[in-house]
Amino acid sequence: MFEKLLRWLRSMLSQMFAQGADADIVLSDKMTSAIAMWARMYEDGGAWCNPKSGIHSLRLAAAIASEIARLVTIEMGVSVTGSARADFLQAQLAPFLDGLRRHVEVGCALGGEVFKPYVDDGRVCIDAVQGDCFFPTTVDTSGRMLGAIFVAQIKRRDTIYTRAEHHEFQSGTHTIENRAFASKSSYSFGTPIDLTAVPEWADIQPQVTIEHVDRPLFAYFRIPRANKQDRQSPLGVSVYADAMETIRDADEQYGRMLWEYEGGQLAVEMEESLLKHGPNGSVSSPRLEERLYRRRAGDIDAGNNFYQIFAPTLRDDAYARGLNTILKKIEYQSGLAYGTLSDPIETDKTATEINASKQRSYSTVRDIQKALQSALDDLLYSMDALATLYNLAPAGSYTAAYDWDDSIVNDPSQRKSMFWSYVMAGKYPMWRYLVEFEGYTEDEAREIADETQADFNNPFGFTQPAAGGGGNADA
Repeated sequence: MFEKLLRWLRSMLSQMFAQGADADIVLSDKMTSAIAMWARMYEDGGAWCNPKSGIHSLRLAAAIASEIARLVTIEMGVSVTGSARADFLQAQLAPFLDGLRRHVEVGCALGGEVFKPYVDDGRVCIDAVQGDCFFPTTVDTSGRMLGAIFVAQIKRRDTIYTRAEHHEFQSGTHTIENRAFASKSSYSFGTPIDLTAVPEWADIQPQVTIEHVDRPLFAYFRIPRANKQDRQSPLGVSVYADAMETIRDADEQYGRMLWEYEGGQLAVEMEESLLKHGPNGSVSSPRLEERLYRRRAGDIDAGNNFYQIFAPTLRDDAYARGLNTILKKIEYQSGLAYGTLSDPIETDKTATEINASKQRSYSTVRDIQKALQSALDDLLYSMDALATLYNLAPAGSYTAAYDWDDSIVNDPSQRKSMFWSYVMAGKYPMWRYLVEFEGYTEDEAREIADETQADFNNPFGFTQPAAGGGGNADA
């Protein structure tokens, strides 16, 4: 579907929008194919998966995207403060943040996602446009996306309604153009129609111009990895882009292991005369034992053996070790710690290996968090501009603060050691350290800290002389 939309847009672009012959889509054939492949891997495992041919999907692509999204957004917090405008932005952003993990997961799978705000009934709503539903049209020299076409479709009975929304930023002005089409087939957009012909789009203006802005009024969340599919493309790549071939190897290995279990099932091969014969000459076994008994072809071997038991030794351990090795390679290629997908018992052997493995996952998460924070900053700017344009809230400044829960992206042992050094240097209260890292309650921690301080001040247990005692008069 993504590739069909692209072909149709390219053929009609000069006729659809005001940019005319200057309009173009910055998307190569290689990136188009890659995005379509990432989407299929996320949805059903990949084009190679076919249970009839013995290749069953482990759904590794979806598992990788889901786990990275969980690590990126767990314990995440965003607060917007500063004025009545800030309170308004916080209230409009809250519903979007509630579903942010889902949006980050799809962005991780497809290489990125666009967060596009719009105004509806006095509210600022946010549309999360997935990677195979938008088409970049303009980028600057740094690779920042300045223009894009966003496609939305509604299917009603036998008609497909398509809306193409073109955003373009240039010299402080952001222009939005909307065009609608109706078609009886998914092979083309069909014929142009008025936006009012579709109730959901009736209130959308065909064209809006917003001036005095310094960036596009949409935010692109881009996975911060080098694009090996197309080094000239402004788009991001899937978190499992480097592991696509290895994921296929894992699915094939999993199919071999399933076949080992299927082919190695216990069976009793019996002489035909011992099986049940039907009136029409058919031969069958009792219904409940069909998996156990089967007809033996040919004559029975000498020695009066009327049956033979088929019970081969399973090689599942060897297949499992092979699969585990492949899973470890996928973890490395996807920026995850060993043991995330593979068997954690059979992974790291030394403390150095464990720390290096975990640090890889921490680095992956931190880089994506930085990219997400940048996208959320652009989103808040766009929301603020719309609030001003439509006079939705009093003018005022705002400040966005992000809490990513550093314990997720820092090595816990290093973090504990770092804060203990703060305690020893007198820069961090010991009772807070005990609460944070040792699990004590605040009262227990304060009591221990007071006792420790008392022992430190008087290590030998000397009793302080009473006031005016004077000690030995002859001294």
